Amino acid sequence: MTNYRPLRRGTLVFLSGPVPHLHIVINDPVVNPITKLPSVVLVNISSIRDGVRYDEACVLTPDNCAHSFVNRPSYVLYARSYVKAVDDIIQRVEIGEFETRDPLPEDAFEMVVQGFRVSRSVPPKVQRFLKHCF
Repeated sequence: MTNYRPLRRGTLVFLSGPVPHLHIVINDPVVNPITKLPSVVLVNISSIRDGVRYDEACVLTPDNCAHSFVNRPSYVLYARSYVKAVDDIIQRVEIGEFETRDPLPEDAFEMVVQGFRVSRSVPPKVQRFLKHCF
């Protein structure tokens, strides 16, 4: 059993599509008003590829984000952000499906949070949930 608990700024690496991506925990756990379970919002980053459109609300680079997983220009994929139950995350960490990583630096984290306010791609369900968090 692990002592892991998903907290604001925490990061996890797990498969999202065919390759592992860094996922950021956006909030400390709060009770989801729909499921009544302690929950957090997760959002992942994806590498910027030449010729491929991406959400410009938040771009992380090695220059503005001192995190070991951020080794090339990447964007926050707000369109795929989602609400996840804390117990489910803990279980996936315990079985090794999710790998824990160092927290995102505070300044980079604030950029990610600000992106939730400006991105037009945040799912409505996530927008509603975040109103309970901030």
